[in-house]
Amino acid sequence: MKRLGILAFLGLAVWACRPEPYKEIGDPYSVISGIDGSWSLDRVEVEDRSFPQWETREFTDFFVDNPVELDFNSSDNSYSITASSLDGLPFTSTNGTYAFDDPEYPSNLYLISTGGDTTMVELGNMVRSVDPLLLFQAMKSKCDAVYARYVYTFNRK
Repeated sequence: MKRLGILAFLGLAVWACRPEPYKEIGDPYSVISGIDGSWSLDRVEVEDRSFPQWETREFTDFFVDNPVELDFNSSDNSYSITASSLDGLPFTSTNGTYAFDDPEYPSNLYLISTGGDTTMVELGNMVRSVDPLLLFQAMKSKCDAVYARYVYTFNRK
């Protein structure tokens, strides 16, 4: 009788320790439509890689007198850039259309100007509609060696 009670207790203990069934996590966020909206330049950093000890400097003050705003419209894949000058930015045009290199896992953004010129900008992060930051990065190299990395941080408006 005692044995039967112990076996019943062990059976109940094993049954109670079963994991909960998996619940649905919902639809995944789109990284393609997540870029939609207005963005303002918040921070610009350069990582100097020309020395053995890399050094990072911020030069956001340069853009205080030249505020930069990006507007992306995912319904027609258009973009516009509002800035008094594009100096120091990885962009060459102020409006046009955009495309990603890979719709599922993008790493580069192509900005196609209305004149037909294409600029490639490397994404520092994949942006979902809930993310507050958009990061672009530009690697500068010479003789097949990277000497600097520029990081442009934009805040969602």
